[in-house]
Amino acid sequence: MTEVSIRFEVDGEPMALEQIDEQLELAELLEHTEAQIRTQVTRQLGDLRCAEHHQPPQVVVTAQYTSDTEQMELSYHVDTCCKPFLLRVVSALNH
Repeated sequence: MTEVSIRFEVDGEPMALEQIDEQLELAELLEHTEAQIRTQVTRQLGDLRCAEHHQPPQVVVTAQYTSDTEQMELSYHVDTCCKPFLLRVVSALNH
């Protein structure tokens, strides 16, 4: 199974969901975002494993939220056992 980690940054500062409880609307937005990201990555990658090394990919998604503009930017970092598998994972994420 693909390992998916999600990190949040709010206005440039790393945040855990537990730290945002006092801002209920923002906490709900980030919780919803986390669930959607996990669902999307799981759907796109499923049980994908390297054919040669039999290892799953590791995906780290950073969600950067800017409160002034109420914009969120996502960036993906993918770790794999080899370059051919990395290319396969990136291709799967892009479809």
